[in-house]
Amino acid sequence: MSTFESGSLEEIQSWVSSRIETKQAFRICGKGSRFVSVNYRKSADNSNVFLSLKKLNATRFFDPEDMVVGVEAGMGITLLQEMLEKSNMLLPVNPWFPDSSVGSIVACNDFGPNRMNMGGLRDCIIGIEYINGKGEIVQAGGKVVKNVSGYDLTRMMLGSQGGLGVITAVNFKVMPKPVEAHGMFGIFNSESWLPQVEELHKRRIPLDWIQAVSTLDSNWLLGLGYSGNEPNRNRIEREISNVFGKNLTVLADGELFPGQKFTPGGKRFYGFLLEIRNAWEMSESHFHVFATAATANILNFPFEKFHKENFKMLIHPIGGDIYFMHESSNRKEQLQHLEKIKSALAHPDSKLRWVSGDIESSIQDLGKLGVASGYSLTQRLKRHLDPAGVFSSSYYDLELEA
Repeated sequence: MSTFESGSLEEIQSWVSSRIETKQAFRICGKGSRFVSVNYRKSADNSNVFLSLKKLNATRFFDPEDMVVGVEAGMGITLLQEMLEKSNMLLPVNPWFPDSSVGSIVACNDFGPNRMNMGGLRDCIIGIEYINGKGEIVQAGGKVVKNVSGYDLTRMMLGSQGGLGVITAVNFKVMPKPVEAHGMFGIFNSESWLPQVEELHKRRIPLDWIQAVSTLDSNWLLGLGYSGNEPNRNRIEREISNVFGKNLTVLADGELFPGQKFTPGGKRFYGFLLEIRNAWEMSESHFHVFATAATANILNFPFEKFHKENFKMLIHPIGGDIYFMHESSNRKEQLQHLEKIKSALAHPDSKLRWVSGDIESSIQDLGKLGVASGYSLTQRLKRHLDPAGVFSSSYYDLELEA
């Protein structure tokens, strides 16, 4: 394996252009932390050459008054959030891992609990810079929200998984930190919280996030996040109590629910998934897939069946997504787990993504649930934007129709 890395945009452009000219494929990474994942193992072209952007990590601009920031793709998400925090701001996104780079988060379209009311990455990105399949530096979008041109190109690169070009910089709109962020938490020994969450959703109570986690003692920990001044918080807490009764405890962000390791708080902005996986003592070879589904499908999902079969689950029901984990590290068993999940999801709008698994696991295992709607169009777009076939990504090697 060989890796090219540079903090100079011009040097990176020159290197990419030379690979295009000689039609030599390569893979793109920030710090390389995701390459434990089946999604990023060697692609069909057997590319084992990497372009690392970890040194391309400067701040292009930051305007607290307009609440916009532009950074290079190699900047770590933790560093970005720490910089914004000094101005009492944050980027309301949900990085999976604390050491992920900004470019990686955009390319993989990470999302989680904050997507409920704060929106996802597509709601935060206002501009992007990338190197295309001709070796040209392309800039789309803008530096301020009111002057965003070329927005479709910006959205196109979101979730592109490194297959459409090299993302070199991203501009975001940011927001003030939530005022007095709190949560109400409770332990449940069954899925009785599901209809209650559905009732909250119907009442349109202004929550920042909802998260349910299966715990080590086979119970559920449910958390409901909200923010605001004291009168506003008191009103929200009364409305929640009208649905849940006295089953929930109020905690400020950062406080832990007694006896639990799963209480979400400020860390959801810095990489929440590794902490959850460590709490369950799951290794990188254990079964772990990520599912997205409509809210109605999640609220009616047969979680009890998977709970009885020792699955660990992290659920954001309004939005919505589910992380399925299992201690199995055997490929045959993992494929059996996968088939159960695929059968239970069923709905054509549901999607699956590997997070980790046996070394032989592949995107192909996911079947049609592993591809985006209009996948044939995505493949044509890939051929158009990457005529030399140098931007290696296993996602575009699938021979499936959505």
